[in-house]
Amino acid sequence: MNSLFREAVKSLAAAAGVTIQRVSPYSSPMIRLAMLLDRLQTQVVLDIGANEGQFAAELRAAGYHGRIISVEPLAAAHAALTRAAAKDNKWTVADRCAVGAAAGKAALHVSENSVSSSLREMTQAHLDAAAESQYMATEEVSVVTLADLIHRHAGASDAGVFVKIDVQGHERDVLEGASDHLDTIAGIQLELSLVELYAGQSLMPAQVEFLAAHGLNLWSVDRGFMDGKRGRLLQCDGTFVRESAVPQR
Repeated sequence: MNSLFREAVKSLAAAAGVTIQRVSPYSSPMIRLAMLLDRLQTQVVLDIGANEGQFAAELRAAGYHGRIISVEPLAAAHAALTRAAAKDNKWTVADRCAVGAAAGKAALHVSENSVSSSLREMTQAHLDAAAESQYMATEEVSVVTLADLIHRHAGASDAGVFVKIDVQGHERDVLEGASDHLDTIAGIQLELSLVELYAGQSLMPAQVEFLAAHGLNLWSVDRGFMDGKRGRLLQCDGTFVRESAVPQR
């Protein structure tokens, strides 16, 4: 009966132009992340560099039900992000700002494709791989620190905090602004570049070493930005975990 029911559902879905297929954690980075957050008993995810809310929406769809605090500096993206979060009472959008090593003001380079916007200058290697990422304008933004965001939004314990960082070459600055929290938070996901895509950015080996020195070990890696013309991986997403925070069962 179950088999007949499944076939009937597939037939109805096909008639509606929808394909149903089983999704495995092995093939879905977001489902794996949601499972990890559950094991870590994560109470809040700080979504740094949220753009229009793509990461948060996918994380919700993957099964994470806790609080999300999204941070975005780009004006148009921040407006879209605010609309996306409006119907979710556990999804908060911070005031428009960037995150860095110290509080202040900065010039944000706005890219044609929005998602490549950065506080750093873009390199030719990035432009060669994605011409649509070229800068078109600048916007002045306020800069806050990760330590300040954690203090304002994460509650009393860092142990329930997971930080996602998508800041286009500015990752090390964000980490340096975490202060002592970097020694206590449960986990971090950030972009790891194999090639300098933004001027002066910290590359993958240095990032792995820096986080390991703070007790955060590389837990998983997923493919990211590629140079399609050369078939070269330029960037990947690395998840780092404080292993003492992971239950053994």
